[in-house]
Amino acid sequence: MKKSVLSALVAAGLILAMLFTAGCGTEKSVIENETTTDTAITENTDVMVDITEEASPSLIHLPNQEATVSESETATESAAPQTIPEIVELFNKSANRIKPEASKVVKNYERRIVDKENLVVPKALESTAEGLMDTFMKDDTDPIVYATREEITNEYIVPNQSYVSKLTADAVAEATCTDKGDTYEIYIRLKNEKNPTAGKGVGAVCDVIEAHEVSEKVSFIEDFSTDYKNCTVRVTVDKASGRVTHAVYRTPLILNVTVNLFGTHKASVGLTFEKDYSITY
Repeated sequence: MKKSVLSALVAAGLILAMLFTAGCGTEKSVIENETTTDTAITENTDVMVDITEEASPSLIHLPNQEATVSESETATESAAPQTIPEIVELFNKSANRIKPEASKVVKNYERRIVDKENLVVPKALESTAEGLMDTFMKDDTDPIVYATREEITNEYIVPNQSYVSKLTADAVAEATCTDKGDTYEIYIRLKNEKNPTAGKGVGAVCDVIEAHEVSEKVSFIEDFSTDYKNCTVRVTVDKASGRVTHAVYRTPLILNVTVNLFGTHKASVGLTFEKDYSITY
């Protein structure tokens, strides 16, 4: 998993740990010498979270419908891929041209949304937890430009990999390809997955948090798991060149954490990460 994403998850684990420690200190007043630990979190939070998005309508051709369009329009419609395997093939082919061919990639923004309805911590610490999550999960609103081959390869999804997508049709719940004239708009919704890993399933096309890496980095995290649900990718493909010019990734997930610190405590939080990119060649 990419360094920035891992740092964000470690930060989230530390936040929960601090909350649990604060809760235990309040409940166990018999402890005479209370100790505190100041934890410095020095890396940027760059995790991806979930907003469930309604799928865009498919381009449907009804065979029994009376012909009301010209032959040229019919030919244009039929040229757009319609089946999931066809759409995935076009998506992979177009997306994987970004890292070797793009001259510049701009991350226009990254939104990080905390689903407070799915924030589960000890009752007395709910308001504190919400405040901390708001602090650590702020949006990135200033565009970031990646203008070298190394930057594009390392920072564009999937970070630090030579590919952008290794997606396979069996990981896709829904896919549409809409002809917009000069462009295709491809929309893909992935199947839900627990604890995805890089290179397959959700991790074949999205930057994912790998649970085992978080557990290895933070010793007091006894158990850590992720549930990714309704992750989506939407890209605009220029028909003339076959290149992706715009992409939006949305990755909603639920983090489940068991912390072993002054006792065993469980917590969970729902997050959605949305990243918007413009690509030029």
